[in-house]
Amino acid sequence: MNTGLQLQTMVNDRFRILRQLGQGTLGRTYLAEDAHRFNDSCILQEFAPDVHDALALKKTEELFQRKAQILYTLDHPQIPRFRELFSCQQGEKITLFLVQDYVQGLTYRQKLQQRLEEGKAFTETEIQPFLLEVLPVLDYLHQKGIIHRDITPDNIICRQADNLPILIDFGSVKQLSTIANTYFKQPELLTTKMIQVGQPGYAPQEQIEQGIVSASSDLYGLAATAYVLLTGKEPLQLQDRQSLSGNFTSELSISDHFSHILLKMLARNPSDRYSSAQEVIQVLTQSPPQPLTPPTLVVKSAIMPQTSLPKVTLSPKQNTEQNMTVTSSKNSPITGCLGKLFLLLMLILGSGAMGWWAGKLWISQILNAQENSQPTSVFSEEPSTPNISDQELERKTEIRTRRRQLGLDHSWFIAVVDELFWDKYPSQRNKILSNDKEDASWRNKWDETANQVLDSLESLSSDSLKNLGSYTQSQRTIWKQKANNLYLSSRALYDLADGRFFAAFPDQENRNFIDEPIGQIWNAMIGDTIAALQAGDNYERIGIKLQQEGTIQRRKQLESGQGNAYVANLNADQTIRVKLEGDRNLLLSIYSPTGNNNILEDSSTHQWSGELIESGYYEFTVVSKNKKTINYELSITIID
Repeated sequence: MNTGLQLQTMVNDRFRILRQLGQGTLGRTYLAEDAHRFNDSCILQEFAPDVHDALALKKTEELFQRKAQILYTLDHPQIPRFRELFSCQQGEKITLFLVQDYVQGLTYRQKLQQRLEEGKAFTETEIQPFLLEVLPVLDYLHQKGIIHRDITPDNIICRQADNLPILIDFGSVKQLSTIANTYFKQPELLTTKMIQVGQPGYAPQEQIEQGIVSASSDLYGLAATAYVLLTGKEPLQLQDRQSLSGNFTSELSISDHFSHILLKMLARNPSDRYSSAQEVIQVLTQSPPQPLTPPTLVVKSAIMPQTSLPKVTLSPKQNTEQNMTVTSSKNSPITGCLGKLFLLLMLILGSGAMGWWAGKLWISQILNAQENSQPTSVFSEEPSTPNISDQELERKTEIRTRRRQLGLDHSWFIAVVDELFWDKYPSQRNKILSNDKEDASWRNKWDETANQVLDSLESLSSDSLKNLGSYTQSQRTIWKQKANNLYLSSRALYDLADGRFFAAFPDQENRNFIDEPIGQIWNAMIGDTIAALQAGDNYERIGIKLQQEGTIQRRKQLESGQGNAYVANLNADQTIRVKLEGDRNLLLSIYSPTGNNNILEDSSTHQWSGELIESGYYEFTVVSKNKKTINYELSITIID
């Protein structure tokens, strides 16, 4: 019995066998070295079906070649790239071989085994981003009329370079070739009857029993995979005779929103499932409905002292908004809008007797009381002289107005300004600022910090502003996928976002700020960066022109913190020369397709030439750290 190629065997005088990875219905899979590409690792698939009938052998060979043809048409950063199909003399016969890129990393089956050895499985907060990273790959395949048919934890690799899930093993892939000419005109023909294929538990009933597949078949497999990763148990361990959903909810501790999505993906009837990957993405990224809670209006009592002047003690948070609650030995509640207006009128009238300085302070307090229903400060009845000037009150009113115009959450904004203020003036950390003269300069510095934050936020789009305070890892996962669809990695995306963020907040560089309140601004800038990339404002695919013309040159102008990204599909063994001319504060990055052989990263080195050792999409980013507007010229040349 032929057990496969021996280790160190040279195939076609080029591919050295390192080890056998597995064996399927069509043949064996090996990890090999490509001697023509500096011994770069690759996947070599040998056509070696376990059939002896001549007709069956012919049919399986057609399937193998069709698989190669399908892989040749795929061009997605989360699908291993097809390299070539060739035949050569191997032993006593001519054998077909297929070559693909090698993806370094663990399958999700292996990652789950590691978790189970530690006594745990995956969590909902991990699986939701996982689904959002796999679904766009399925959507890409389905849009091309291709059904994978074998979505399991074994067929998804977590790529070591960037932790993205990579879809592998297209041995069961089915291109709807019988209707390929009509598919793009009639998408409803996506469902057709085919030969039985798929793993029980991961494939829906109609696929296993009748060979009928559709886009929802892959969605079923993905949901079953999620179930396995969440529970550590195989679907068939708890599956009833109808569908996996029979005992699904009893096995998982997940939110109702997420449970509903998975159950719908696992519905027995295909028409009851989501019809497309895009539909699942939409419901996953929507916030679950929140229960309605009747609003409660709380108005604190506010009696003006008759014999003494108030003394106010403010923290940085409280000082900006002057949200205060006044207490007296004779408190009387005044409730409702009429009560507030009446009190305001009495304060205005009373200010004539008490003096403008008292009326000004009290009016400011009542106007802002709605922003905070909890006591933030207490007036003392000890005699004192308020030292908040008209100029300071006007300054604080302007800050409040600007914040409200931007629609910023009050608590989040205060937290950001406090942290930046304390970072800049460590001696004031967690200290309380009073309204006395000795703290006037510190209050002024706090207000300067607040205005700097507002200045940086005014450049954000309205869509990004409205989500400040609520960005999560799941949202970043969506953005990374959108970048991947442009053949950009998260490295290039973050280069552009970092440039803008550090231009506004230079002290945050080399700090772990993502989970801090200010990290929300960085997230918002990523959202704006993705929108600009998709619009082509700072993004260009230059591969075709570069291959045709040999050299491309781009002359651009950048504001402080701005950047541009370029993508080129290049081949291993090509020699290129990259030159960036311009200000020394320009940063140049050149990233390889897998990220394993990056050439430059945030580098002030503006020249590089050499031979490429990978094939695929190379990324070039140029980011300005200059505080002024500058020009640059980027030239990339393929050297024959």
